[in-house]
Amino acid sequence: MKNNNTSDSNFISVIGYGTFITRGIFWKNKFNVEVCTVTNFTRIFPRNSWFPYALKSAGSFKALKFAVTKEEIKILDKIEGVDNGLFKRVMVDIILKNNQLSSAFMYVPTEETIVSQKLTLESDKIDRWKEEIKKYPEVIRNFPDLLK
Repeated sequence: MKNNNTSDSNFISVIGYGTFITRGIFWKNKFNVEVCTVTNFTRIFPRNSWFPYALKSAGSFKALKFAVTKEEIKILDKIEGVDNGLFKRVMVDIILKNNQLSSAFMYVPTEETIVSQKLTLESDKIDRWKEEIKKYPEVIRNFPDLLK
């Protein structure tokens, strides 16, 4: 896993908060991989879903920030169904481990997805995705702060 600092403009910071965490292919061998706190959003994992969503709120949650290339961001857009209107990529505020304020792109459900999936903050009041993360020893070993 690379944690090299890079200011290369060819890299784009992205937040992984669901399958981008549990499927290591998304963060392995990426630059600047670190745990961060996503502010003004809450992660929900509805019982009828196999992945979580992030909804705008006054809350916050732990996630992974990593850097991808401009080509890789196009692949992530396809995975997240941006062209199909399932998710959209938005810039969000984050707090890094050293309390430094920053921002990164994160995929959030579109209004259509929120309505069709009946997503609300009431769908998951305890961040059930943390239980999913616990099923991946490599993730916990590398990023124990994700469970705080």
